[in-house]
Amino acid sequence: MIRRHPYLVTPLLIALAGCAPAAPVVDNGLPIPEPLYSPEQVKPGRLEYARDRSTFAPVLTERFPYPTQPEANAAYRRLLATAPADHTYPTSIWLFGCKPGAIDEQTARVTRYHGPVVHCATDFLDSVGRRTRRETANFYYYGAVWNMQPVYPPRSAVPWRNRERSPKDFWWWVPGRPRYE
Repeated sequence: MIRRHPYLVTPLLIALAGCAPAAPVVDNGLPIPEPLYSPEQVKPGRLEYARDRSTFAPVLTERFPYPTQPEANAAYRRLLATAPADHTYPTSIWLFGCKPGAIDEQTARVTRYHGPVVHCATDFLDSVGRRTRRETANFYYYGAVWNMQPVYPPRSAVPWRNRERSPKDFWWWVPGRPRYE
């Protein structure tokens, strides 16, 4: 009978473990709290800065708490951490314009909330920094961090009936006639 000594097997296991591919490290710890910033003033054509000198989206509609560009990217990375790994995703995002309220995915209408909830036109960027697409995303401040919720509202064409034209009124020039009958 062969006796196995643990001090002889251990170096073999260590050598074999070095050949195996490393599993990705996923940090599911608590995120670092992010401050809640709102711009000092909102002026069209003027880029607004937070107190830590990070920027907000270039287009803001009113003075309200918004995520800064780094906070929005951190929210996107947290969202990607929960996404399935069998798909490729854009590497970063860039906020283009933000407005208070969240877009409802079913009705595509904006609902205002008392807390810091905004929807933003969000550019998804590839690894080079090129924009691959622009979509609307909701951002909400919960648990001392900004969170991102992608929104896919229904898109449908305007229901025209056989492309019919409006009827012509040949007496449109007569004074006193009602415009619509």
